Amino acid sequence: MRIPKINKYRLERADKPETSVLEVDIRPEEYYDNLDIFENDKEMSHFIIRSKYLIRGSYEYKKLIKFLKKYRGMYCCGIHNNLTTWDGFPIEAHHTPFTLEDIVYIVLTKRYKREESICMSDIADEVMALHYMGLVGLYPLCSTCHEYAHGPQNDLFIPMRNLFGEPEIFYDIYKDFVSDMLQAKFENLLTINDGYNILTEEVPEGLIKKYIQVVNKGQEVSSVHLLHKFIDTYLVDDE
Repeated sequence: MRIPKINKYRLERADKPETSVLEVDIRPEEYYDNLDIFENDKEMSHFIIRSKYLIRGSYEYKKLIKFLKKYRGMYCCGIHNNLTTWDGFPIEAHHTPFTLEDIVYIVLTKRYKREESICMSDIADEVMALHYMGLVGLYPLCSTCHEYAHGPQNDLFIPMRNLFGEPEIFYDIYKDFVSDMLQAKFENLLTINDGYNILTEEVPEGLIKKYIQVVNKGQEVSSVHLLHKFIDTYLVDDE
């Protein structure tokens, strides 16, 4: 992986900027650290976060995102289609159903259990290889929607068929290295996704719009909570 060069002369002469503490919570309980290589959850979280920034800042990642925006239709927000890169709006790649942190941890677990290198750069290389093989689910979002998608109040449902990439294949390959909590989370999402596909094929569009969509940031989007509730009602009534 190519790492951007740093101009040491300019770095030494630059004034030190004011620093502030940024607290990041990636919910380490979802990963269940049983690797015995971190002293505590905080150390593990810092390692995963640093790996994520290494990946996002790499030449390969930037080239991939540029390609997807230009040739794969990821130039506009999936929620607000009127926000495009052509109009100067930053469009970001949202990793779903597995976040980038999830993927880093899964790869780390695999490499550790197989006694492979767990050097951060080697982990980043493997994660980027998964991106280029199309095994990572990506969805375009504007910065506001992307922030919402990672927030505690997130109720946004993104159908798997609308993603770039095939996260189901990634899951099949790496399943033995996915924590029980992440497995349950992903398989529950698959169930909801299957129900959504059935509903869109058999239920009139008016009912779908009325019962499983909510207005978010001025745009109607599918709600995970309402979708789950409607699927339960639909199946009960069908019985």
